[in-house]
Amino acid sequence: MIALQELIKETLTRVWHVPILRVLSVSPARYADIRDRLTKLKGFPPGDGTISTELRTLRLKNLIEQQPQPNTRRKAWALTDLGRTTLRLVDQFEGLTNPDKVQAEERRFGMSMDELQARAAAIDPTVPHPARRYDYLLGGKDNFAADRESAHEIEAVMPTVRLAALENRGFLQRAVKFLATQGVTQFLDVGTGIPTSPNTHEVAQAINPASRVVYVDNDPIVLSHARALLMSAPGGKTAYIDADLRDPGSILNSPQLRSTLDLSQPVGLLLVAVLHFIRDDEDPTSIATALIDALPPDSWVVVSHATFDHLPSDMLSKVEAPNRDGRFRARSRDELAGLLQGLDLVAPGIQSVAQWWAEQAPQPRPASEDVAIYGAVGRVMNS
Repeated sequence: MIALQELIKETLTRVWHVPILRVLSVSPARYADIRDRLTKLKGFPPGDGTISTELRTLRLKNLIEQQPQPNTRRKAWALTDLGRTTLRLVDQFEGLTNPDKVQAEERRFGMSMDELQARAAAIDPTVPHPARRYDYLLGGKDNFAADRESAHEIEAVMPTVRLAALENRGFLQRAVKFLATQGVTQFLDVGTGIPTSPNTHEVAQAINPASRVVYVDNDPIVLSHARALLMSAPGGKTAYIDADLRDPGSILNSPQLRSTLDLSQPVGLLLVAVLHFIRDDEDPTSIATALIDALPPDSWVVVSHATFDHLPSDMLSKVEAPNRDGRFRARSRDELAGLLQGLDLVAPGIQSVAQWWAEQAPQPRPASEDVAIYGAVGRVMNS
């Protein structure tokens, strides 16, 4: 497969490639509809044979495909997953020709434009990624076939995994709202994932528009969506760090963090559905400790973590089967408590995310075994 960065550059050099992709981003279309939409979009029709040639080229690049249409034997052209991703990245970088805009973008992300483009395009659609799989489980569209297949494999052994994803998201929002009502105006959201509204800054800034949020993730597709995370309320501020939780120093020493958050004042650290992707040999305790120790007293830590505590024993081997690479590590209540030592946990302590402050969540509440995720919120004490 052609590298995505090269694919983007090549797409930008073809006069009709981007217009065709934009036309098909609205809805699938047959040849005549594409021609009419292009004429309306550009103000003049393509030359004879141009559309057919460009459609064939785009199909060879796996940017478009023909899909059956309901109630007819005819097919229409539509964007592939790769086509949607390519168009989004094209839209992200196409307009950055003004030097001032380029410099502003470089300052915003803490890397050169070449580095930013290369990193955002470093997407491998053939390998499933937790952020994209989570997006799919939440009903999003920014995922590839490999992500969906991975989700389906998990769903085959745990049919309630979509419910678990939704409950985890609800816990995040309730926890952020709680922290904001406690006066927290600074948040560090590690393992952000693909934007799903309401995002952390939207929840926090709805309570205090001056809230500041730094998002952290290491998936290039999340970076490609980062502008949605940077749409702060006028009185607040958001930033994005392209970094890996396994290297907490790269987060804590980032200029984006230092220019956005004041680490002498309380911070809400969010480690939501991310620590279970840290293996034991990667020392999750040291990682969590490094981040928590960097926080001043009266900061807060929000954690959610997958668990098998509530599952019947005959299910354990089945739910472990999709974890062939060993990247996923569910933990017990006691193991999670070990990661949170020194924090003053808010009642009800370590609890199913479905039951954490259940009275503020939609009713009725699902069973803990159907969600299989613990949640906890704790305050950083004076040392």
